[in-house]
Amino acid sequence: MDNTPEIIDTLLKEKLNAQHVAIIDESHKHRGHKAAGGGGHYHVTVVSSQFENVNLVDQRRLVYSALDDQITGSPKLIHALQIKTLTPSQWAEAEKS
Repeated sequence: MDNTPEIIDTLLKEKLNAQHVAIIDESHKHRGHKAAGGGGHYHVTVVSSQFENVNLVDQRRLVYSALDDQITGSPKLIHALQIKTLTPSQWAEAEKS
């Protein structure tokens, strides 16, 4: 059984002090994709106060940095990563709608 989503969740909560992490494994959409090198395709939503007053590009960099070993290591657990980042206030607003 693939525990990559649990690893992603733990790392983002530990390294970014994320209050909320949602992970969607989209690997099934990419079966047979030779370039994947065994890594999965994931969509993550991360809510962290560390994103306050940080531009969108740098927010993504924080997420990539937190998951670097899973993206570049061996074995490569993550091949593709779609990221949505929110501050706690942005998340609260999104939850209202």
